[in-house]
Amino acid sequence: MNDPAPRGIKPALESPGESYAGRTRHTQLEYEALLANASIGIAFTRDRRFFLCNQRFAEMFGWGPDELIGQPGEVVYTSRESYNALGQIAVPILSSGRQLDLEWELRRKDGSTFLCRMIAKALDAQNTQRGTVWIVEDFTEQRRAEDELQRVLAEQQALLDNVVVGIAFTRDRRNVRCNRRFEELFGFAPGAAVGSSARDMYFTDEEFARRDEIYEQLNRGRTHSREQWLRRQDGSGFWCRIAGRAVKAGDPAKGHVWLFEDITHAHEAEERVQQALDALERKVAERTAELEEAKARAQHMAGHDALTGLANRRLLEDRLTQALALSYRNRQQTAVMFIDLDRFKTINDSLGHTVGDALLKEVAQRLAKALRTGDTICRIGGDEFVVVLPEVKRSSDVAQVAQKVIEQLSAPVTVEERELVVTPSIGITVFPDDGRDAETLIRNADAAMYHAKEMGRANYQFFTEQMNLAAARRLALESDLRRALGRDQLRVHYQPIIEAKSGQIVGHEALVRWQNPHRGLVGPLEFIQVAEETGLILKIGEWVLREACRWATFIGVERGLQVAVNLSPRQFNDPKLVQLVAKALKDTGLPARLLELEITESTAMQHSDVALSTLNKLKELGVSIAIDDFGTGYSSLAYLKRFPVDKVKIDRAFVGDVPADADQSAIVSAIVALAHALEIQVIAEGVETVTQREFLKSCGCDFLQGYLTGRPVDADSAAKEYV
Repeated sequence: MNDPAPRGIKPALESPGESYAGRTRHTQLEYEALLANASIGIAFTRDRRFFLCNQRFAEMFGWGPDELIGQPGEVVYTSRESYNALGQIAVPILSSGRQLDLEWELRRKDGSTFLCRMIAKALDAQNTQRGTVWIVEDFTEQRRAEDELQRVLAEQQALLDNVVVGIAFTRDRRNVRCNRRFEELFGFAPGAAVGSSARDMYFTDEEFARRDEIYEQLNRGRTHSREQWLRRQDGSGFWCRIAGRAVKAGDPAKGHVWLFEDITHAHEAEERVQQALDALERKVAERTAELEEAKARAQHMAGHDALTGLANRRLLEDRLTQALALSYRNRQQTAVMFIDLDRFKTINDSLGHTVGDALLKEVAQRLAKALRTGDTICRIGGDEFVVVLPEVKRSSDVAQVAQKVIEQLSAPVTVEERELVVTPSIGITVFPDDGRDAETLIRNADAAMYHAKEMGRANYQFFTEQMNLAAARRLALESDLRRALGRDQLRVHYQPIIEAKSGQIVGHEALVRWQNPHRGLVGPLEFIQVAEETGLILKIGEWVLREACRWATFIGVERGLQVAVNLSPRQFNDPKLVQLVAKALKDTGLPARLLELEITESTAMQHSDVALSTLNKLKELGVSIAIDDFGTGYSSLAYLKRFPVDKVKIDRAFVGDVPADADQSAIVSAIVALAHALEIQVIAEGVETVTQREFLKSCGCDFLQGYLTGRPVDADSAAKEYV
């Protein structure tokens, strides 16, 4: 092999302040990973000597990973003559900047030879001293398959040439292939019949036209046989027995096969014609079946592991790339799990490969049972497996799958009357956070797997510590929250709402809290999102609604103090919402006018027709409706005129900078003015200073809520003022 040296591969991403040495090391790692994971042989030569090759290249020629480095290219050729002959071909092509692509017989270290396909290109055609990159693929099996195909075709042609009847294959009523006997019967010179029209065999156009009915029969899968006076090329005629059949019934485009026998002096040959046709059909069917079976077997072997039947690395990369493309379009996540069996080598070495192989098969079956139908399971070598989980919603879902895999694989396995226990270490990456291509995700999952081994084996680790901790926290939070519902750990705190002009309390907002025995009082920001995603919000929301109604009744209906209860998006879209509200009012005795239900602006604007229907039904019960976090969704106040809204709550993001921020002040003033124009009252949230209060009063805001007017307190403390 001849020449040039590879130029450095520039890293795909460089940190703005990254040093040259750091970038160089980053490039080297990427470069080494590319060579190590390539499934074909890659080598670089300079001055006709190897100075770099990947593991696959060395294995292909039977050398150790470092043995080829420094060796002359001649060591992989069958002879000096072969080496020089290739050089005469390669040098002009590479020097001109073109790519060399040919098949050549090469030699392994042990002296055996094999056929290779070689692709080579000079890295710099103007300076061949820079070196050449060579890509080598073992072509032995493919050539064997081609030779086998040629052998089958030759057998078929020999069969056609030696039968005593004329045989022709036609398409669109023209001869596309025929045997020697057919040419002799109709007086064609060798090869002259190909391309000729079937019309030449008939004396008149009428006789030829009658074949339309015959072709209709053939295309329905029938065999046609008749005796016909036909015409030779010299114009003479002879009696011929004709038999024909469609190559594939129902598909005329596949063509037809015809057999011809001269029966002018031998009517008794009719039986032999039929026998020949039957024999030909059987032979073609047998050969076709053999080829189809061999093709299917080769295709399956190309994409699957021979031992376990799982996908191999080649199929894994294809499926993972497809999953990433789908995730990118749908804005979803795809997870990759890299699984390595702990201490498998000890079992394999001590009990033998037969036991080890049986154990690997059992692991493959257990993985298949533990995962979804759409997940991809791959064995990439030894005791290493990779799993692709497309369309996952959260990292905690992946963590649950990983835990399930650990439990499944850690169960004892009985092999040859021995009970074996093997555990997995699992590394996890998630697209797009941990990589945006298949190679990066697999490599990072491999790194996370080694971290799992360092953490004591039989566990899983995410590639990023932040995601690892987040997934663990979320799983723990969800589990604790489910227990909290049954252990009376939830609390409702109440924050007063005052009238801006008088400063009198006119109502309270009910705010849920979680009295965790280990973490103390937990605010809603830490658990409401989890409750919303898991569906626990429905039970929590119903409980808060009933508690708020009961508390408002307890402090005295005669005071006319409203209680405001927030509805999450999932609660608001619950078909049973109106029934739950009506039942809570009935069971607690709270007048509907004293209950205010708050929904966020984004919830109201999503599926507005459905939202309008739900709000109208709630309004029919007599409750008040408020739009919370107003201004964050950039909706129009005029659009709210369709809704039966009593109040809007200006989001604290607008209140926090008034009156110092002129733009924010103008926005707040405009919201108040337009709301009043639509006969909607306004509550300002997050009021914390006297200057904020005075500004809001000056622009006509109706109600105030915030730490300045009162902090949220537990139910007993909030009730002391009224009891």
